Amino acid sequence: MSLSSLSKEVKDLFSKDSKISLKIDGFEVRKVQIEMALAVSCAIENEEVLVAEAGTGTGKTFAYLAPAMLAGKKVIISTATKTLQEQLLTKDIPFLLKQCRVQGSARLLKGRENYLCSQRLDIAQTAEQNTKLAWKKLALISDWQQQTIDGDKAELSTIAENDFIWTKVSSRQEFCVPNGCTADKGCFYAKVKEQANEAQILVVNHHLFSADLAMREQGFGSVLPEADIYIFDEAHQLPDIAAQFLGFSISRSQLDELARDIRNAQKAESIESIEIFEQVKLLETSIQKFNLSLGKWDKRWLWEEFSTNESVLKLLTAIKNQLGLLIDMLKPLKERGKQITAIYKKCQDIEGQLNTWLTTDSKNKIRWLESSQARFKLNLTPLSIAEQFNRQKDNLGGSWVFTSATLSVNNDFEYFTNRLGLLDSKNISWESPFDFSSQALIYHPIGLPEPRTQGYIKICMRAVWKLLKATEGHAFLLFTSYKALAEAKQILDEHWQGSVLSQGDSPKNELITKFKNSASPILLGTSSFWEGVDIRGDALKLVMIDRIPFIPPDDPLVQARESALREKGLNSFFNFQVPEATIGLKQGAGRLIRSTKDTGVLVICDPRLLTKQYGRIIVNSLPPFKWVFNSQEAIDFLEENKK
Repeated sequence: MSLSSLSKEVKDLFSKDSKISLKIDGFEVRKVQIEMALAVSCAIENEEVLVAEAGTGTGKTFAYLAPAMLAGKKVIISTATKTLQEQLLTKDIPFLLKQCRVQGSARLLKGRENYLCSQRLDIAQTAEQNTKLAWKKLALISDWQQQTIDGDKAELSTIAENDFIWTKVSSRQEFCVPNGCTADKGCFYAKVKEQANEAQILVVNHHLFSADLAMREQGFGSVLPEADIYIFDEAHQLPDIAAQFLGFSISRSQLDELARDIRNAQKAESIESIEIFEQVKLLETSIQKFNLSLGKWDKRWLWEEFSTNESVLKLLTAIKNQLGLLIDMLKPLKERGKQITAIYKKCQDIEGQLNTWLTTDSKNKIRWLESSQARFKLNLTPLSIAEQFNRQKDNLGGSWVFTSATLSVNNDFEYFTNRLGLLDSKNISWESPFDFSSQALIYHPIGLPEPRTQGYIKICMRAVWKLLKATEGHAFLLFTSYKALAEAKQILDEHWQGSVLSQGDSPKNELITKFKNSASPILLGTSSFWEGVDIRGDALKLVMIDRIPFIPPDDPLVQARESALREKGLNSFFNFQVPEATIGLKQGAGRLIRSTKDTGVLVICDPRLLTKQYGRIIVNSLPPFKWVFNSQEAIDFLEENKK
């Protein structure tokens, strides 16, 4: 069968004598990379859906970028992390644009809240209640405004990334005037969007893509331009992120901010409307009463439980009614100025969401609440997004590529494809080119108790201690909970002579830098540290995982999803918990070997891998490491591979 013109160009690009081979020192022609690139080419030419699982070291970014560029079509690439976005925009895309002799441009587009709104900055600088610190920060932002080209807060190093002052000056939908907020009138967001529309390759994150998907689904237009090719890297995270945007949440901080914004708008544009000021005070009282009624302990529960408490339900309804009264008061004043117009729209949006949360009876929408002494959040999350996602995919058309190192469970893609409704996808898996059987091994300590056993973490630390000594640290210890992490940290602080670094002590990137530069370092992490961390060479020789990462069964979303599966006659544990845990464990295991020269040991402590029926499914999904059950064998391997 002859190759198409695109496939031939792609194959030539990855040949031994190609420009890529000549330009990159140590470039290796990888059969799996060429195969993936040809599969992407086929999906592009035939406007198909490709689900591509590519093991670590496959070179998947080049494998999807090259065909997309050579096709000469509009491309949207969505990622889950800033790290990958930076790699694409500063290294991979510029390099391949040059080698492919493609004239197109690449742009990054973020959510609108990442960009400065000059009008909101002007409003914030006139607010009477600003503190001295707020005035100082606003002055810094004002100075930066005169120099910035894109108005992206990532450029603003003088203000902390999560500083509350940014919420007062960022670009917000309710403050936008269709004809007033344009690029030629100085709107940063409008300018960046205009450039995004013109770019051949547009890089976004899953959050922005999902927000755009939700807008299209609700018939509210779109944020992103339409494209011919849609590529999702780190695609295993997409279903959960999309579910957040196809639902909504209302938090106490949102309601408190709304009250402040109403008060500021009234003072600035309708000073005589004292009744609005009084109504805002009543709203704030209602919010506080509702929060107090939820109790001071951290709690998460479903609507079914929450709705049985009539007094608490009545207090939440009072907030909704209070918002309704404010909407009625603001309506005749909305032409007074931009602040009242914006706040009127915001009141309507939140009141509408609150009404939906209180009244919806959709079986596909999970209503749940989380609270603590000083906060609460009402959440509405779709049980399944398959129908909505598939509908918008079909409406947009074009070619769709989903790729990650962890998309299958026991060589089956059904769990991932079902979550996104990808009924017609072509599913292919390419194993990593790394020689896992010689580069690493799994040490599984024998005789460990069940993870629920008291003192389990201490036992795990005892099991891994000799290996930590053998590697002189240079280890990641990954935990499924902050409680387990804290227990391990206490032990290490008392007994380890090297550096002990723990998630939460510093920002993630700072911790990684310290880990690389510290003596005998051990880094303890959970959640986000299970993926997206790339440390190569002798800096990382050992990874320990305390237990299989099952999602806590008391999580309301877990309860709802398991209940829905049982109603369909399916085993909720094997059809939900096991696939989720398998993908999570594969991500954690993927931290160890990141290049052809890396060696090391992966320690998995949980005895259920060998004692439970589902353990075999998880084991079969892991890289083909050699397994050992004696710590001395693991230590001997480490000694043999010392450089």
